[in-house]
Parts: sequence; structure tokens; C-alpha cells
Amino acid sequence: MDKNISFIKERILKYAEFKGLAKEKFIENLGMTYGNFKGKQKLTSVNSDFLDSILSAYPEINVEWLVSGIGEMEKKTNYKIPEDNIEISLNEPNLVYEILTEARLFDDSQEPEILKNSNGNKYFVYPDGTIRIEVIKIPFSAHASYIECYTDEVVLKDEFSTISFKVDHIGRGNYVGFESIGDSMWNNGGYDTPSGADMLGREIGKHLWLNGFHKTKYGFVIITKEGIWHKDITDLKENGYLTLSSRNPTSKPFDYPLNDILQVFHVIKRSF
Repeated sequence: MDKNISFIKERILKYAEFKGLAKEKFIENLGMTYGNFKGKQKLTSVNSDFLDSILSAYPEINVEWLVSGIGEMEKKTNYKIPEDNIEISLNEPNLVYEILTEARLFDDSQEPEILKNSNGNKYFVYPDGTIRIEVIKIPFSAHASYIECYTDEVVLKDEFSTISFKVDHIGRGNYVGFESIGDSMWNNGGYDTPSGADMLGREIGKHLWLNGFHKTKYGFVIITKEGIWHKDITDLKENGYLTLSSRNPTSKPFDYPLNDILQVFHVIKRSF
């Protein structure tokens, strides 16, 4: 496998071009200046923070292609469900695909290898290649309890239950599970999220906020002094306010001060 980092960098820039995005902005949105990226910045594996941010923001990217140049840029676009022989296109938003693939996980008789990342997230790696991440689960209704202890890992684990999600790689970020309330992000679309859904979020470090927030498939979970919200972030204004938007047309966009936001999580998985 070709692990020469210069070739990986070239493929990253090719992917930005493939997505129709300016290369400089693409790199900055992923937490690195374009100058450092083009220089001698060390990216030693697909589990580095930078490459992990690419895989989180663009889960459709083919990791094998990114690392070795083998195969297509993005994962295969069709999935066969053996039980009923239904074929589903991944190019189209489809709740059925997500529900069924998440439900068919692994043989419970398998004995997993248990790993932890530097943020304390626990991973279960099964012999058949399945990987699951275990995270604390924060109901939106538990906002007050969460913000009292969100910086204390030990108290969080005592205070809240856990939930697990199937993932395709071991990430080094801070991952948290959430249970949504309300239909502000539900408009009957495949990438929309209904009330009561469980979501896996990867925290975006505060040092990256001023770079702006790119458009995402499932939106962001935003922890504020007033509550926990699931929204799209559609603008970062010069006055220090974010524009938070819903996918349900009955909920109107509003501006919220960046200084009153405690954490922002990029939603990368959902479960219904």
C-alpha cells in the first residue's frame, strides 16, 4: 500500500476539486492552514486528526483510495439487502438504507478487542471487521445536568448512560451521543432527522470555529447556555453571531452569539 504522504495530499486536493470546492477553503475548513498543508506538516496515518476530520466530514469518501490510490474516490453507490433483494442507491437520501444497515451489525457470539482513544471513547473491534464506538448519551432534555459537568469525564460517565454506533474507522476525536427532541430538522427528507433519533457527534474544537462551518449532511448539535439544539449552521457573521437554520420550514433561522456557545458537534451518524 502506498503510504507516501505527498500522494495522500495530492488525492486530498483532487477530492476537493471533485466536490467542486476551493482547495484553500477545503483545507481550512478541516482545521489546517493551506500553507502548512502544502509544507512539511506530518500526516502519518489515516487516524491522524486531520485525516480523521476528512472522514468525519465526508463519510462517503473511499478510505482505500485516499490512502493508496486504489479504487474510486467514493464508496460504491449500491447496496444489496439479501433478505428481500431490494437494491438501494446511496446517491439518494434513504432512511431505509440507514436503518437496515445499522440493524444488521454482527454476530453477538464474537469476542471483540476493546480499544480507547485519547478522549476516552471506547471502541469494540470484532473479528469480522465490524467496529462499534461506545459513547455517553445526552438527551436534549438533560441540558442543565450536562453543562454542569461537561468538562468532567468521570462525572459524565456516572451521570449518563451509554449508547453504541457502528463506525468504519477508529477516530481520535471527542465523540458524544445525543437524543434529539423536536422536528426542527425533519422535513421528510432522507438526510433529515426526526424527533427521538439518536445521533453520534464529533466535537469541533473551538480553535476551528472562526474558520466557519461547512455544509454537512446531518447538521450540527450545538450546546449553548440556553439549551441543546440540532441545527444547520448557515453563516458566521462579522459581529460574532452564527445563523442557525432548521430543515423544517415552519422553524425560522435565527442568529446566536458565538460567545454563548459551549460546544459544537458535527453529526456523523443517526439511529432511529
